[in-house]
Amino acid sequence: MTEQDELQLLRTELDALDGTLLDTVRRRIDCGVRIAGYKSRHGVPMMQPGRVNLVMERAARYAADHGLDETFLVRLYDTIITEMCRVEDLVMSRQNPASEDRR
Repeated sequence: MTEQDELQLLRTELDALDGTLLDTVRRRIDCGVRIAGYKSRHGVPMMQPGRVNLVMERAARYAADHGLDETFLVRLYDTIITEMCRVEDLVMSRQNPASEDRR
């Protein structure tokens, strides 16, 4: 096997991992849409600071347990949570159009 073959194999593996990562992010957003529907139906506020803190602490703990950069994982989850809040807000405002009048 040449060095170029080895690099290509590694890149193929990386591409497959990227596909898994992106699919997981899509599935997480889909789950967030279902959560937003639940919150909307049951009058639960969109923002749940305790839950956000739990997820961030879990990301930091995962980083520490697996030798990863904690700042990176916390920033990554901050970005993911920001997007999840945006999506949940959209879903909830569509299910409760009157709530937009109160903003």
